Amino acid sequence: MDRYDGFHEFVVARGGALSRTAFLLTGEHYAAEDLVQSALAKAAMRWRWLVEHTQPEAYIRRIMINEQISWWRRRPARPVAQVPERPGPDESGQVVDRIALGHALNTLTPRQRAVVVLRFYEDLSEADTAALMGCSVGTVKSQTHLALGHLRRALPRYAEQAGEYADGTAALALARRRRTGRTVVAALVAGPLLAGLLWFTVRGVDTVPPPVATTPSAIPVPVRPVPALPSRLDVNAVVEELPGDRAPGPAVLQVHDDRVFPGPRTVLVMADGHYYSGFTGPSTLSPDGRRVTWSTATATMVRDLTGTDVRELPATLGSPLWSPGGDWFLLPARAGTGETLYHLPDWTARELPPVLPAQATAVVLDSGELLRPAGSPTRTTVPLEVVDPVSGTVRPVTVDVADRIAPGESVRSWSILAAPGDSAGLAVFGAGQKGSTEVIDVIQFSTADGRVLRRISLPADRLAFPLCFRGADLLWTDLATIRRAPAPQGIGLLMELDTPWHVVQPAGCTRSTGLGSFPG
Repeated sequence: MDRYDGFHEFVVARGGALSRTAFLLTGEHYAAEDLVQSALAKAAMRWRWLVEHTQPEAYIRRIMINEQISWWRRRPARPVAQVPERPGPDESGQVVDRIALGHALNTLTPRQRAVVVLRFYEDLSEADTAALMGCSVGTVKSQTHLALGHLRRALPRYAEQAGEYADGTAALALARRRRTGRTVVAALVAGPLLAGLLWFTVRGVDTVPPPVATTPSAIPVPVRPVPALPSRLDVNAVVEELPGDRAPGPAVLQVHDDRVFPGPRTVLVMADGHYYSGFTGPSTLSPDGRRVTWSTATATMVRDLTGTDVRELPATLGSPLWSPGGDWFLLPARAGTGETLYHLPDWTARELPPVLPAQATAVVLDSGELLRPAGSPTRTTVPLEVVDPVSGTVRPVTVDVADRIAPGESVRSWSILAAPGDSAGLAVFGAGQKGSTEVIDVIQFSTADGRVLRRISLPADRLAFPLCFRGADLLWTDLATIRRAPAPQGIGLLMELDTPWHVVQPAGCTRSTGLGSFPG
């Protein structure tokens, strides 16, 4: 048998279908041709084995998906100089709809776009889609949920129709009944022709995923803009009331001031240097400084500082948690209820089943998964679990640091720090200068498999309390300054705290420069 026997016939018979799928994945005719040729070239090298042991077409489609994701990650900038006119008659309403749908579909990542194509255009089941993409069924469900959420956010005209469905399962059922797969295909055809115009005119906040930077330790970290900390606080600054009729802009940090009467107040320090107050009770800032939350006796309030929107959520006893990128917001459990996970910016809510207090979520990951303690830790191992809120699957992860800590040192499960990407941090406890047990270092580990990524050294000549991760940097305080580690020589100092009665909390940190915010 010739090694290419039947290959030509397969290309003639199925080449057109493969080309259509490639176009939907790439959105461009030339890129689709390159994608099909690349996939067929790789398949030809193993054609005989494919015919004997697998389904050639399914194998080639999987190559196309992986290849497209790989191309997207190293894509160059491709500005469109001139948008070609669309030939042929068309109703004005249909043109507007197609432009809007095309723009919405351009907000999807390659993986989300692949899920949409395979589930709605190819009409594959979740299991078949997972097999083609080389992932779990839970991942397919979560990516479908995220993709539909992005489409709903980008299509405000249809938001009322989709808003009655609070989860991806209901939305998916509605989509299948209404045959939206064909609408998606039509939008994908129109979208690439208008991509250049849309990029410069109607680009939204989250039009594309953030680029990924590689740190010196080879840890991938999403590059997201975060407000820079001021070098010091202005003790003479005028504190204004937080305006409700205009957008004051993102905040850099919050200062808990106990010098005022009748009780302590929280002051927001804005990126433009203004100081605002206007709420009491425990508060948190999102990592990007865009949203602030505070608690009242009856509700948890969330204010968008880049607008005027104020959202009222159920009251809780604990502080809300943000994912490092700010895309996920977790409301702690209330009496008789479980936690509630929100996906921003559309605030899609997902109620989670109740758990024991010892299993309460410690970290919300950028993927929307939850990281929780699981079992009893030892001096060198910490058992954890990663929960997928969409599928409900629980994945155990054990962090073993035996080869990264010295005798007399230990790690503890209740001292977990959120970090960007699929990672988190554990504080390393050891003997301080006066023999007391103190945090001496932080170990960053992968939440995918528990593998230790790096050990971040804190100074041994002073007290050092970790605050939170900001990108690849770990923020820490000695109660007199806020610094970062690791840091190039001479630029580790970020902020001086020359007003000791202030308790400072940078945006995105669950801990402040007050001693009471650190685990004992």
